[in-house]
Amino acid sequence: MKQSKKVLAGLLSVAALATGFFTVTVTAAPPKMIETIYYNDANHTTEVGYRVRLCSGRTVTSGTVTPYTEVSSEPCM
Repeated sequence: MKQSKKVLAGLLSVAALATGFFTVTVTAAPPKMIETIYYNDANHTTEVGYRVRLCSGRTVTSGTVTPYTEVSSEPCM
């Protein structure tokens, strides 16, 4: 009887895995790196901060975020 319970538990485990009981989320890397430069005014006279979204998906921000921006991008390799 004990052996059949072990077999049943093993079968239930396999069935749970096969039906997606355990899920893994995979997030794709972005298609391009995006760099945003922030300026102190609409004339873009002084750079006050930046944000870079890397190809790994990581975002790095430094300085002050303002509504005055220049955005550039490069394809991820």
